[in-house]
Amino acid sequence: MSIKSLTFARVLAFISILLLIPLLESCTSFVEKKRRVLIVLLDYSASNTDLVLESYISVITETIFPNMKQYDCLVVVPIDEGSKMRPVKLVYEDLVEKQFSRRTDGFAHAGDSLKKRFMNYVKETAPQIAATLKTQKQLRREYTEYTDILGAIHQTTNLIEFNTEGGTVRDAEDFVLGKIRLKSENIIVLLSDMIQDSREYNFNKKQGITPEQATTCLDGLKKTNGIPDLTGCKVFAIGATGRNSAQIDNIHSFWTEYFKHTNAELSSYGYNVDGKLRKYLIATD
Repeated sequence: MSIKSLTFARVLAFISILLLIPLLESCTSFVEKKRRVLIVLLDYSASNTDLVLESYISVITETIFPNMKQYDCLVVVPIDEGSKMRPVKLVYEDLVEKQFSRRTDGFAHAGDSLKKRFMNYVKETAPQIAATLKTQKQLRREYTEYTDILGAIHQTTNLIEFNTEGGTVRDAEDFVLGKIRLKSENIIVLLSDMIQDSREYNFNKKQGITPEQATTCLDGLKKTNGIPDLTGCKVFAIGATGRNSAQIDNIHSFWTEYFKHTNAELSSYGYNVDGKLRKYLIATD
């Protein structure tokens, strides 16, 4: 073959490769995987007893954590006076970063093996999470005089995730079928009595917050960009209580209206409603 013919063949091959690239890219398959981002706001206010804190922590370690799946993420942040001044992730468990599957698992028993390893991980990690959350109350005791629920909710905007494309292959199914497309769902869990008690807004009164006061509060929050956009988020408020029925009802009405303004869905609100959260997590596996 002459040099001229060889050069032409190389040019033709190069052009063919360029033409094939868009076709190959369009054929790339993505495996859609559901990812639930569980953002838990834990009330550390001084008015809560150790028994109340224990009940909140049990929701995290017994209801939420064991019902997470391979692509889920758990973030726990505090509700106290430092919600804005000293925001921090008390717990961060992103299961995408963990490796529960092995290439040697095969297809037949890969699911069972993955579940077994995850449950072992939960058994080992849950006590560590509980210990961390108990210790953090002592470390943050300078911030427990007030309860800034509004400030804590506003901080969730930094934790909400949007859908992502691509990612590391995690199991045999993903390895065969291609890259991963993570479809994220954001779930906000408030473990609190829901009594806002800050220097700006105080619901810790006999009537809680009257309808007139609620309107004034919401108008003030709007003017100061204090209402975050939580579009697509589901909210579960667990532990809501009060001194009397009027206080409980007024505060409930405020939060119902508040979350409407955030564009979130208030899926559950009450004192002992963690069962609804458990059912939802199981139903959306």
